[in-house]
Amino acid sequence: MNKTAIALVLAAIATPSLALDKLPDESGFSGFVNLGAGVGSVESNFLARIAGLDIDLGDDTIDDLGSPDDEDLLMPAGGLNLGYTFANKKTRVAIGNDLTDFLQFDRSTLLSLRHDFDTIGHIQLGLLSSSGAATEVWADPYLVGEKRKDTEMSSTGARITWDKIFGSNFELKVQSRERDIDDERSGESADLGLSRAERKLLDREGDIARAELGYVFNIGNGTHLIRPSVAFIDRDLDGDAMSQDGYEVAVSYAYVTDGFRWVNNAVVGSLEGDKKNPIFDEVNDEDRVALSSAMFFPGLFGLEKWTPNVSVAWGEGDSDIDFNDTNVWIATVSMFRSF
Repeated sequence: MNKTAIALVLAAIATPSLALDKLPDESGFSGFVNLGAGVGSVESNFLARIAGLDIDLGDDTIDDLGSPDDEDLLMPAGGLNLGYTFANKKTRVAIGNDLTDFLQFDRSTLLSLRHDFDTIGHIQLGLLSSSGAATEVWADPYLVGEKRKDTEMSSTGARITWDKIFGSNFELKVQSRERDIDDERSGESADLGLSRAERKLLDREGDIARAELGYVFNIGNGTHLIRPSVAFIDRDLDGDAMSQDGYEVAVSYAYVTDGFRWVNNAVVGSLEGDKKNPIFDEVNDEDRVALSSAMFFPGLFGLEKWTPNVSVAWGEGDSDIDFNDTNVWIATVSMFRSF
């Protein structure tokens, strides 16, 4: 069980952390599965439910346009990665799950192709799609006093990861996704009295781009791994009042021994909105913070093939518009197996 597997498991509940590790020593099929259950809570005026699982993420009826109420969660938790390493032991194709935005429950399937070059580094190309794992949002989240209709939010895109850049410990991740909402009706409530142009400002569809540069410090021959990173984000959405751009600064730490693995992430960020929201007459500026931690216990209870693990993740988006605030925490207990 290497550090990449740990990082990918943690990516199922929080922000992806560590860089790409070396490829498997043997060619052929390999991967891992991590299965368990989680509890938690979510506060959001936009999220409706997890599609296909009938797990509510928010109330279908709200009484005002204030801060969101909290919704308790009880849900399955799982991580999966399956790949094939070719005979040259430098090329691998894989498929797995990926959480591209923890606060938005934006889950995707990642189909990737990786090749380790001798001089320029390790390069992985990936296709992201949330088809089959989409999150549902409210078609018109601003509808007050009536039952709101849910609709599917999905995204497709691509990611390129360049690790060990020219033999260094630098890593670059660049991704772009297009978000689509099946039935986008933000601001159509007659009670708001918005014009067509004002409703257009609230459109949540559009392009989301992210570029992240990180560096891995390897201390104690792999026992301690520290990865600081900085990311630049551009949410170029069709509605200017929903568009944002800004940055995130993060640090990941992993402690890896034969009998214990511990991975931690901390992220802080700031996003600036483009134009004023016509409902609240405020710009959607937002401060973000997220923390996550996962512990793995190889050999616990005498288990040889399965590794018990526990994790917790918390994130908050504090907007100048109280209605747009988001708060999520999730704790999971799972069993990990590599093959």
